Amino acid sequence: MSNNPVEIDLENKIKINPESMIIEKLYPIIYDNSVYLFFKDENELINCYEITDKNIIEKAQLNPDKIIEILEELDN
Repeated sequence: MSNNPVEIDLENKIKINPESMIIEKLYPIIYDNSVYLFFKDENELINCYEITDKNIIEKAQLNPDKIIEILEELDN
């Protein structure tokens, strides 16, 4: 596994390494034409949210390294 605790493996499955995750940090990933956000909460539980907004998904697919920035723009 690389430095990123959430990644797609060689079998095209999402792999999570919770020990490497920083509490309350978002780990976005594009998988199967969807955007998922993973994070570990203060109780060390892993949470996952799927983004369903097509506009956000399209922007994320065009700029996969800027998913967090794309989401932050929505908050403004």
